[in-house]
Amino acid sequence: MNPKHFIKNNLFSFVISTAFMAALCAIAFVYSAKAGIFSSILLACYLVYVFIFVYFGSGDAKNLLAGKSLAAHTFDFISGMNLPVLLCDVSGAISWYNNSLDTLYSDSRIKIGESITTVGNGVVSVEKFNRLKEEGKKSYTVKEGDRYYRIFPYQIETLRKSFYLVVWSDVTEFENLYAEHLSSNVLVAYAVVDNISEITQGMQDRYREISAKIANILSDWVSSMKGIIKEYERDKYIIFFEERYMNKVIDAKFDILDKVYDISETDENTPLTISMGIARIDGTLSEKEEAAKISLQLALQRGGAQAIVKTKSDTDIFGGRTKTLQKRTKIKSRTVATQLVSLINKSTNVLIMGHANPDFDAIASNIGIARLVMYLGRDVNIISDFSNQSFNTFANMLSMIKDYDNIFVDKIYGQELLTPNTLVIITDVNNERILESPEIYKKAEHIAIIDHHRQTQEFSRSHEISYIEPSASSASELVSEMLELVLPPNTLYKEEAELLLAGILLDTQNFTRNVGIRTFSAAVYLRGEGANAGKAQSVFKYRIGEFKKLAEFERNIIIFRKIFAIAQYDLDNTPENRVIAAQAAERMLQIEGIKATFTLSLAEDTIHISARSDGSVNVSLILEKLKGGGHFDSAGAKLSGVSMKQAMVMLREAIIEYCEAE
Repeated sequence: MNPKHFIKNNLFSFVISTAFMAALCAIAFVYSAKAGIFSSILLACYLVYVFIFVYFGSGDAKNLLAGKSLAAHTFDFISGMNLPVLLCDVSGAISWYNNSLDTLYSDSRIKIGESITTVGNGVVSVEKFNRLKEEGKKSYTVKEGDRYYRIFPYQIETLRKSFYLVVWSDVTEFENLYAEHLSSNVLVAYAVVDNISEITQGMQDRYREISAKIANILSDWVSSMKGIIKEYERDKYIIFFEERYMNKVIDAKFDILDKVYDISETDENTPLTISMGIARIDGTLSEKEEAAKISLQLALQRGGAQAIVKTKSDTDIFGGRTKTLQKRTKIKSRTVATQLVSLINKSTNVLIMGHANPDFDAIASNIGIARLVMYLGRDVNIISDFSNQSFNTFANMLSMIKDYDNIFVDKIYGQELLTPNTLVIITDVNNERILESPEIYKKAEHIAIIDHHRQTQEFSRSHEISYIEPSASSASELVSEMLELVLPPNTLYKEEAELLLAGILLDTQNFTRNVGIRTFSAAVYLRGEGANAGKAQSVFKYRIGEFKKLAEFERNIIIFRKIFAIAQYDLDNTPENRVIAAQAAERMLQIEGIKATFTLSLAEDTIHISARSDGSVNVSLILEKLKGGGHFDSAGAKLSGVSMKQAMVMLREAIIEYCEAE
C-alpha cells in the first residue's frame, strides 16, 4: 500500500484518535504532572509507531491494517472506556458518542444527528463552548447526581469539516476535597460587651454576675461550632471557628446577639448588648485578624449591638435593632481631645467642614472646633456653602466677632489652602459621599472625623482620628465635651456657646429625644459659657414661606401599615425643602398611633428622605436599604435619578422588608 494513499484514506480516523489522545494528555496534566508526562510519552510512541508502521511495516502488518486501521482500534478502545466522550460538528449536531456517555445520561434520548442540547437537558451546547473560549477557559464543571464532572470541549479542524471533541472527566474526589478545604477555612472573630460598664457602674457584684453569664453564653455558642474562644481583655474575646458553621449562624440571624440581650434585665430595664466583627476572607491568620478588628470597629461606630461580617467582596451587617445606650463616662472624649490637640499643634493650618447642605449641628460643631484651633494658635478656615440659609443665620450671629471675619471660605479656595501638613477636621458626617468638599477629603494627608451618626460603610482611607459615637445626641455635644476638657473657663464667646447649644437643641428636639446625662452636662457647660437658651431657640423660627411648605407636607400625609406616616412635597426644588422636610417629620410623630414618619422632598433635582421614630422603630436600618443612614430614631437618605413616585415605591419596599425581618 502506498503510504500517501494510506494516510489519505485514514486521515479522518487518524486525526480524531490523535486529538482524543492529546486531550487525555491535557486532562492528565491537570491532575498530575507525572501522569501528564507519562501520557505524552505514550502519545509520542503512538505517533512514532504509526509512522514506522506505515512506512516500514511488513506486508502482513499492512494486510492487517487494510482490514482494520489502527485508528479504528483506537475508536473501539474509546467506545469501551469509562470516560464519557462525544463528537459533534460546529453546529452542535451529534456525530458520535461512546457507551459511557449513554450510561451517564440514560434518561436522555441521545441520537446521532440530534443537537447536543438534548444531552442532560442542555449540559453541553455550542454557545457554552464559545463562551468558554471567550473567557479564556478550557473547561467547566457540572454535577450529575452525586458526581461532579469537568467538561473539556476541544475543537478539531480536518480537511473536510470542523468538530468538537467533548470529554467528561470525573472530578468528584477533587471537588469533595476542595469543598472540605473551603469548609475547614478558619475564620477569626472579635466580640466585645458594649455597655457593661455603664449598666454595672458602682455595682461590682452585679458586674461579676452579668460578665460570667455572658462568658458562658459565648462559650456555649462557640462550642456548638467546635471553635475556640479566649478572653484577651475584660469582656473582650477572640474567637476561631470553621467556615462550615457560618451559614448556620447567618440563617439564625446571629441569634447570639439576642441571647445576650435576653439576660440583660436590670433594675433600669437597660439592655446589655455585644458587638462582633468577623473576617470571612481568605489569607493568613494575621490578615483575617486585622479584618476582624476593622469589622468590630465598624460595628461599634454604628452603635453596637450588631455583627459585621467582612467577606471577599462586601460587608454584611446583622443586628443593630436595639437603641444605643448613651455612655456615662467621658474617658474616650478626653482621649480624643488629647489626640486632637496634638494633631493641631503639629499642623501648619487646619481646614474644617461638615456635610453638604449643612444644618445647625454641622455648622455649630465647625464653629466649636474653629475656636479650639484658634486657642492653640493655628490658622483655621471653615469650608462653607455661602448660599445655605443656615450658614447665613450663623454668620449673622458671629458678625460682631472679628475672629470670624475671614474664616469662612468656599470649597474652591479651600483646595488652594491644602498643604501636606494641613489637618482636615470633619464634623457631623462620616459618609465621604456627602461631604461639603469630597475633593479636599481625597487630597488631604491628615484627617480627623468627629460624628454622632451610625457609620454605614468602611472608609476608603485611614484617618488619624475617627471619633464616631452614635450614642451622643449631636456633634455639638461631642465638640462641647472636648472644649470643656481643653479650654480654660470663659474662653468661648457667648455667641459661640449659643450656636453649640442650638446644635444640641436641633438634634434632640429641645431635649426630648436621644438625650443622656452627657447631653445635659454639655448644655450646663455651654450655659456657664454664657449661652442663652432663648436666643439659641430663636434660630429655629419659621419664615412665612417655610411655614406654608410645612403645612403642605402635613396636608399630604398618608398612613402606611397603620404605624408609618409618609408625606411628600415636590411643588418646587429649593434647597430649604430638605430642612422643612425634617421639621415636618418631627411634627408628624405627634399623630396618635404613629411610630415612625418619613417625608420626601425635592431639592435641587434630588429627592431627600427624612425619617423620625418614637424609639420603637429603627428608621436607620430602613433607610440604609436606600443607601442612607443615621440614628435609631433619626435618619436620612437621598435618591438621584428617580421620580417622586419611584422614590415612594422604593421607600415602601424598604419598610416592608424591615417589617418582615422584624
